Amino acid sequence: MRVLELSDREEAAAYCGKLFARWGAHVTRIEPAGRPPATEADTLALHGGKALATLDLDAPDALDRLRSSASDADVVVCDLPVARLEACLPALEAVPVRVLLTPFGRTGPYRDAPATASTLMALGGHTFLSGDPGAAPLTVPGRYPYYQAGSYAYLVALAEHLAGTNVTVDVSVLEVTAGAHQFTDVMWINGQKVRSRHGSRWENLVPTTLLPCGDGWIAMNVLQNFWQPFALWIGGPELAEDPRYTTNDDRLARRDEVEALVTEAFKGRPMRDLFREGQETWRVPVGYMPSMLGGLEDPHLVARDFWRPLPHPRQPSLRVPGSPFRFVDEGLPTERLPGDAPTLARSIVAGVLAGGTSDRPLAGIRVVDFTRIWSGPLASRILGDLGAEVIKVEAPTGRGPRVVTGGGGYWPPDGPGDRPWNRQALVNKLNRNKSSVAVDLKDSRGREVALRLVAASDVVIENFSARAMPSLGLGYEALREANPHIIYMPMPAFGSFGPYRDYVGLGPSIEPLSGLTSLMGYGPDEPRVSATAITDPAAGVTAAGAILTALWRRARTGEGALIDLSQGEAMSAYLAEHFVEAQLEGREPERLGNAHPSMSPHGVYRCDGEDEWIAIGARDEAEWRALDHVAGLGWAGHARFATLAARLEHRDALDAAIEAWTRGQQKHALAQRLMAAGVPAGAVNSAPEWLLHERGYFSALEMAEAGVWTSDGSPFEFDGTRSYAAWRGAPRLGEHNRPVLAALGYTEAEIEALEAAGVLVDMPPA
Repeated sequence: MRVLELSDREEAAAYCGKLFARWGAHVTRIEPAGRPPATEADTLALHGGKALATLDLDAPDALDRLRSSASDADVVVCDLPVARLEACLPALEAVPVRVLLTPFGRTGPYRDAPATASTLMALGGHTFLSGDPGAAPLTVPGRYPYYQAGSYAYLVALAEHLAGTNVTVDVSVLEVTAGAHQFTDVMWINGQKVRSRHGSRWENLVPTTLLPCGDGWIAMNVLQNFWQPFALWIGGPELAEDPRYTTNDDRLARRDEVEALVTEAFKGRPMRDLFREGQETWRVPVGYMPSMLGGLEDPHLVARDFWRPLPHPRQPSLRVPGSPFRFVDEGLPTERLPGDAPTLARSIVAGVLAGGTSDRPLAGIRVVDFTRIWSGPLASRILGDLGAEVIKVEAPTGRGPRVVTGGGGYWPPDGPGDRPWNRQALVNKLNRNKSSVAVDLKDSRGREVALRLVAASDVVIENFSARAMPSLGLGYEALREANPHIIYMPMPAFGSFGPYRDYVGLGPSIEPLSGLTSLMGYGPDEPRVSATAITDPAAGVTAAGAILTALWRRARTGEGALIDLSQGEAMSAYLAEHFVEAQLEGREPERLGNAHPSMSPHGVYRCDGEDEWIAIGARDEAEWRALDHVAGLGWAGHARFATLAARLEHRDALDAAIEAWTRGQQKHALAQRLMAAGVPAGAVNSAPEWLLHERGYFSALEMAEAGVWTSDGSPFEFDGTRSYAAWRGAPRLGEHNRPVLAALGYTEAEIEALEAAGVLVDMPPA
């Protein structure tokens, strides 16, 4: 398989190309002549294994030369600026799959506007939620929006390549960013509740935060079911039985008291000892915060061989993050895969869902979905959006975990006359394009239903703890016996092997282990977490990409696969250049708040109104001069700001000058003025302000027994259109029990017997 990567930056296309190169494709990266050179850390982290070339896109024969370079490509991935990209398109027409990545899409009011990761995180609603109340919101360090978009581009390109289509796929990085919310949008769209920021605290769960210990920081994510063992750990039976802290609402009302108890219990104790004790003795979801260099010595990552050696003349022991997923039976394949795409192997049973999905690339692929909460359901939802038939196997109780909110109670609440089988909004959001089978897997007859379904399917995905599926008799050996060609995608927090294999983890406790927290905060003294569990969507899209990679592999070899994936490693992979830079420099990266190590200005600035902010950045001198022109205050004429080196040296003074200018201005109007002038800028949006409506991003789907629900959509446009017309809303619990079991060969009498025994249900218990 041959991939052409056309790019002038180390952003989305570079990350997509890295994934292709890692898994055996021949990747040629073409850069416009004269672009600023990449840093050494970026080159090492992103471009290993690629053939690198330059092309003067302004030369008279540029299109002919580009057409020649693309003549044998199967896929082209491009993230040039929109005008430049569209000028190149005539030379790329012969490439079957064309994936075009732009900050805002090739249509809409912002199509030609520049962007940075910081402005995209602001516009997409993330920055508003990170940082301390009353202080400037914090942007997530690094290139999260771009690498998340690159991961989406990788999986959709693979899907289209395997389907043998000829298509142009547009990917909006802003829409990818907006889709990385769990329930922020759900709370607003369905309840008009605006989620807010609370420092390292999770808004609605106590204790879920980052707290100091003897030599660093400990993260915890204590859901209600973990409170008893956690309380026994930090305070013994007296605390575990104290009625003041029994429920999450009780602890919310006494948050400071609870966190003080935890801090006192952990005072003076080493963070790695606390991590091991909390996990191994008490089995509660805690994590610790290694430094960037310290993460290279984490015993779990070392045992899993996550860090891959990369020979370097100055750093012979240099290591880079490896793949966050791998095939357990073969390790990492290195041979080149063939350029001709075999046809996807299709499922044995077809047509459980009514209506056609044949216009989408994964039509005919069946996925058995045992996932819950967020990262797993997101992965299977992506596959369903792309046309796979996703059959969600649910517990007979049906209702997923609610979002616990501050101020008491749960969200969304049960409304008057709420019928027991109505789904919560978060369940509806994550389970569109799926069918539902509700079966008791603890019963041997329910296990038999699951195995018969696996025998007629292509993929199994689950995100339980590593112990759960084997304990049900549904471990990999049982699944492979039922179907030798099955692709099995478990998603435990820390992967399927290594010292932490059996540890429990959720987004807020996993995030610090990834390295992100060591980079994030207002300064050197105290780190912050994103407080949005941003590792989960990274893991979800990575898992979907892993499944597409396994389908690619199966098309070549005919073999199924056991995939090993670590959610924390998915986020660490997004920080590869930071790990490399720390090793090259021999020191920890500086925690810069909203500043950037190589851009100035780059920050989040106060605007007119309470808690109103704007993100602004300047990547080069042209953007800096454009900002200076819009402001009209002569900043560029000051010696302190005349060059990038001077601006980096005096960035505090420059940030103060910019904020004095932005403070009296309306953030949306100012952002639009700056974007129109060629300056990357973005209003720091709360949920009701996301600027995606004009592109038709949101989907509105009929949900079983619940009416029409508006939710996030897909960041893909296929030949200029979205595929929402073929989508279906989330199903009712057990809605497809009978058609699925009938397709598997169960008789009417057998189905009725399972229903009578309570093995098969279509309504949760009262």
